Amino acid sequence: MAPLTFITEEYPPYNYVAGNVGSNVNNQQLTGLSIELLEEMFAATKTPFSRQDIRYYPWVRGYEMALSQPNTVLFSTTRTPAREASFHWVGPIAQDRVVLLAHRDAPITIDSLAQAIDRELTVAVIREDIGAQALMEAGYPDHLLVPAIDNRSALNMLTRGRVDLWAYSEDVAAWIAKSRGYTKDNLIPVHTLSESSLYFAINQATDQRLVALMQQALDRVQAERSQR
Repeated sequence: MAPLTFITEEYPPYNYVAGNVGSNVNNQQLTGLSIELLEEMFAATKTPFSRQDIRYYPWVRGYEMALSQPNTVLFSTTRTPAREASFHWVGPIAQDRVVLLAHRDAPITIDSLAQAIDRELTVAVIREDIGAQALMEAGYPDHLLVPAIDNRSALNMLTRGRVDLWAYSEDVAAWIAKSRGYTKDNLIPVHTLSESSLYFAINQATDQRLVALMQQALDRVQAERSQR
């Protein structure tokens, strides 16, 4: 499957730095469900591969690189209609539910996004993340969206009362919160924004033969896993 450049971010349990979420990736090892899947895909094609070959960047940087640089693969990436034409897609890897999360100490109940807008509820978002994109597509006012550098920053905003809600993957947010010492009931999902599949997103200028090879390898691995 070479020559492809693989880029990932902190998105546990799919891809993250082992031992200390958010720490420097140097001298540590990337791990997670998607990393393991990628290793099996390379093994299926008998192509040399090491986890050290994967580049680890903040989401926004990785997303922009995948958009602009041929032969670049970003994962794990939610496939949406808005992103469809921007990438080639290999997957699915897994299912992911993106929600609005409230903090236990400041419980919020809403019936719709319109109600959240009427109440002028502020939402922590990560630029180019699926949560931010879903809110913008739904017409959520810009002045109510509060940019966070990464998911740890967004969690801090919510737990410290700087925002009312956080738009993010329910499972990943729970994993991040647990790693920071919070119990699972600290974050309360109050509204579902999307339920989508995670994929490998590949730059549009990449040779279609490489894309097809990746999909074939994934299909083979998933078929073998289903027989175990």
